[in-house]
Amino acid sequence: MEKDNVTMVERSKILSIALTLIMVLALFTAGCVSNDEEPAEPTESSGDDYSTGAEESEELNVKGSTTVLPLAQAAAETYMENHPEASISISGGGSGTGIAALIDGDVHIAMASRQIKDSEIEEAEANGIDPVEHVIAWDGLTVVVNPENPVDQLTYDQIKGIYDGSISNWADVGGPDKEIVVINRDSSSGTYGYFQGEVLGDDNEFREDAVSTSSNGAVLQSVSQNDAAIGYIGFAYLTDNVKGLDVNKGDGMVAPTAENILAGDYPLARPLHFYTNGQPTGLAADFKEYILSEEGTEIVYDVGYFPAESSSETAEAEEINVKGSTTVLPLAQAAAETYMENHPEASISISGGGSGTGIAALIDGDVHIAMASRQIKDSEIEEAEANGIDPVEHVIAWDGLTVVVNPANSVDQLTYDQIKGIYDGSISNWADVGGEDEEIVVINRDSSSGTYGYFQEEVLGEENEFRPDALAQSSNGAVVQAVSQNDAAIGYIGFAYLNENVKGVDVNKGDGMVAPTSENILAGDYPLARPLHFYTDGQTTGLAADFKEYILSEEGTEIVYEVGYFPVE
Repeated sequence: MEKDNVTMVERSKILSIALTLIMVLALFTAGCVSNDEEPAEPTESSGDDYSTGAEESEELNVKGSTTVLPLAQAAAETYMENHPEASISISGGGSGTGIAALIDGDVHIAMASRQIKDSEIEEAEANGIDPVEHVIAWDGLTVVVNPENPVDQLTYDQIKGIYDGSISNWADVGGPDKEIVVINRDSSSGTYGYFQGEVLGDDNEFREDAVSTSSNGAVLQSVSQNDAAIGYIGFAYLTDNVKGLDVNKGDGMVAPTAENILAGDYPLARPLHFYTNGQPTGLAADFKEYILSEEGTEIVYDVGYFPAESSSETAEAEEINVKGSTTVLPLAQAAAETYMENHPEASISISGGGSGTGIAALIDGDVHIAMASRQIKDSEIEEAEANGIDPVEHVIAWDGLTVVVNPANSVDQLTYDQIKGIYDGSISNWADVGGEDEEIVVINRDSSSGTYGYFQEEVLGEENEFRPDALAQSSNGAVVQAVSQNDAAIGYIGFAYLNENVKGVDVNKGDGMVAPTSENILAGDYPLARPLHFYTDGQTTGLAADFKEYILSEEGTEIVYEVGYFPVE
């Protein structure tokens, strides 16, 4: 379970520091790409300025999988052409090497052609690292032989036999009477790990006399120079110097072609990953989003891989259900509308009901995405895990929770203690906080609301209860309506719902009164700023992943602002 553990005070400090850094870092320019293999040929750039805040971090270290390497190199080259202030250093070494470097805090991004292991997650967490997975492209792992070899196809069982040693002669699989020379990857390679898990099985070992090589390029060279050799490489490395074999996992022979991989028919298709420490920010986030962008998709194809949204999982998942927070609701609705205009094959159903309702639906397996304006509770995590659900948190935007009164109310500002007193019942008259001699009508949210949960924790404290006569409302809109119709009422709403029918109150948490304005929220000065979340069962894939990434993209950022919220960066 990944969580954003930054406190609201820390977030405020971070935002303030970040704004200063943006101005300072804009004075510098730099750019380099380092690698341990020949870089991919540069691709042409459209010249579009794709950025969602990279100026916050102008140097990025990326290390790991030699399968992902050519994509990262090509993307970094074109990205830095458009962003001369950025410096992205790319190096290989294998998935295990990259993940180890992330665990040690030596890199910003680890590249991997396999999923991170449970043992690596445990080691990372012990080191204070929270590894978060991002699928950036798809590959078709290709079994290759020398072009002189007459064998054109193999079953999974035959490939397994060759690599575990139970088959040692090409004659046993329809080839010449010649001993098979098995070319393998080294054990730090993600390609090695994926191949072992997918073909041999995690509990089975490779034959001891297999020749270990350090990269896809080294496998390619070894097989091209020996007509008895066999190996496996990423699809992007397939050339005329080797021959890719058709593979049968039980549904017939399938050739390793772009068409078959895109259609989801090729059995050795696999995701390629970035791993970061927590959700990426600054240049790390922007570089990842660039690879997933329209321009990045062209680079993915040019290198020889396939964009994340073109995987077989996406093709199978053209409909998603999203439910939960009425605070997140207008953002999700606006984003879904524009997304579906650009992707007519997609169907995204959005509904509210509150954060608790959305999370409950996720736990029950009824939705793909739960929207929440609070973090998931430990009790909900336990219930989810008992149900076989692994809730993963994604921060998609920021909000400034706004305390509101009727415009006719003379009160313009309140301290945290005064707000707490009003909502726990120890303050019941407006005269006690500088207003008219009138009983306060307290408007609350229902207990399934994430806004309710956040407000209780942030203002009252989790151990304290709301006054029993508070009027519970089912949505932000209902709170606005109730407060606008009663000049003695008080409520709290998401910033996006603030309009002329209610008045936002300045708030003092101890550092002076701060107005609920976009400037103050962006500067990190407003004390009731809070993250807005998506929760999914495991890391997002297919349409759910693409929709989330869309909201975080440059186009999505514009929607976030238009709705009345603030982008993650």
